[in-house]
Amino acid sequence: MKGKLSVFIYLSDGVSYGDLKGVNFIAEADRASAERYVKDEDKVLHLVSAYFKRKYVGEWTVSASGKPVARNKYFNVSHCDGAVVFVPADGDVGVDVERIREVDAGLKKYVSSEDEFASISTDEDFFDVWTAKESLVKAEGSGIKKKPKDIVALPLNGVKEFSGEKYFSRRARFSDFVISVTRKGEEPFDIEIQEESLL
Repeated sequence: MKGKLSVFIYLSDGVSYGDLKGVNFIAEADRASAERYVKDEDKVLHLVSAYFKRKYVGEWTVSASGKPVARNKYFNVSHCDGAVVFVPADGDVGVDVERIREVDAGLKKYVSSEDEFASISTDEDFFDVWTAKESLVKAEGSGIKKKPKDIVALPLNGVKEFSGEKYFSRRARFSDFVISVTRKGEEPFDIEIQEESLL
């Protein structure tokens, strides 16, 4: 029997830092830490990421590898131009989101194994592969420290092995974004995407 993982997404296009910083459920500490960013869009992404963590996790810290962690809770967050995604889970989990856009053929070849490159015929296919790699290393906990070609993307939906462990991955599309979620272990799951509104 398949379980479900909720993916909470916030679309930030057209939202300014001024719109969000006055919202009463944004923590004062998060407003203060957002000020360290120069770009308005980075401040927005920071505030939304912090909002998700406070709403669904409570207190968290950052590990030595830079991954946000909480006691007895598993979660992961990702953002890109225009979106923030958050996934709570019952085990080690990674999520990545990317807006589909044009990508140079050289980059596609640089990050992909031969099999992965053969599976790429569109820019969306490339982001399927890229987000699968990102979500896998985030679930594993290391981040991108290996050559991208050495990080397993396929299958996009199913079980893969990486660094001697098994992981299950699932890919989804929402608007013009590709989202990949990977959880440690072989237990299958489906993704349920829920859009959040902060304003």
